[in-house]
Amino acid sequence: MMIPAANTNPFARVDKQSVIGTLKSSGSRDPDVLHAQKASLMSPLKIPRIAGVVCIGSGIFLTITIIGAFIGIPMIFVGWWFWRRGGKNIAAVEQGYAEYLKAIGA
Repeated sequence: MMIPAANTNPFARVDKQSVIGTLKSSGSRDPDVLHAQKASLMSPLKIPRIAGVVCIGSGIFLTITIIGAFIGIPMIFVGWWFWRRGGKNIAAVEQGYAEYLKAIGA
């Protein structure tokens, strides 16, 4: 299990339990503090979504030419993977945050 706050790689996988652990380690039950902690968890997780869109766009542009298709098609698949990984990580943070708020009754 990875702790997102200590994780510097935005492309690494984040799970719901590590998000809950990070929220618990904040030591606060105040919804504003928890929301700020969630925002700090979410900010590096948006990088894969942006990188995915850029890779997909570049891959489509390169695929227009026959020579560039050899690079463009794999770039589209890598971009799709980045975009999908970023979406799953963001969803894990949202689920962990909602579950933790429900558990503490905030």
